[in-house]
Amino acid sequence: MLLDKTLLDNTIFIVDDDENILNSLVVFFDLLGFKTRSFSSAVDYLKQLDDTQGCLVCDISMPDMTGMDLLSELNKVAHLRPTVFITGVSTVKMAVEAMKLGAADFIEKPVSTDVLLGRVMGAIDNFKPSLVVVNDYKTLTPKECEVFDLIIKGVTNHDIAQQLCSSISTVEKHRASVMKKMNVDSLALLITTLPKLKPLGSALACNA
Repeated sequence: MLLDKTLLDNTIFIVDDDENILNSLVVFFDLLGFKTRSFSSAVDYLKQLDDTQGCLVCDISMPDMTGMDLLSELNKVAHLRPTVFITGVSTVKMAVEAMKLGAADFIEKPVSTDVLLGRVMGAIDNFKPSLVVVNDYKTLTPKECEVFDLIIKGVTNHDIAQQLCSSISTVEKHRASVMKKMNVDSLALLITTLPKLKPLGSALACNA
């Protein structure tokens, strides 16, 4: 299968404590033309974080640190990559938690290589527009993040001022700054940024 060169500019980061699965996934993505980096544990992955563009393909059930724990840690340090989880045992609760943490997808083993490739391509594709909005969000000050959270919940300026122990004029300034930094000019447009902030997972104020 010939893949677009832009897609192949992405490195596939693979984390799995099962050596056979790890090696087979590396071979699969290598043969497609991707650059790959493999890790036998979530801890090893955390030790080698960098800004390389790519997608994380990660097992969930691993000793010492699970895939969920890894994504939670990545959220804390705001290190974002589209993440596709693979797991041998899944529950609805586990899938929901993965999505809350910002995972792009969640697949049960045994994984069809065609399905995996499709999910990885989709995760990379969907991450591009999200990254622009995420970078805008990361320019907000802590106070502006609080105001953002309350605005999208429909809280009025008056009530925001009471909750944050601020004056209404101060809240209005924060609100105007949030709109400007997020490149929107209405509440409706601000709300549309929420799905694109999904990669932030629990690092997003409104998910706290």
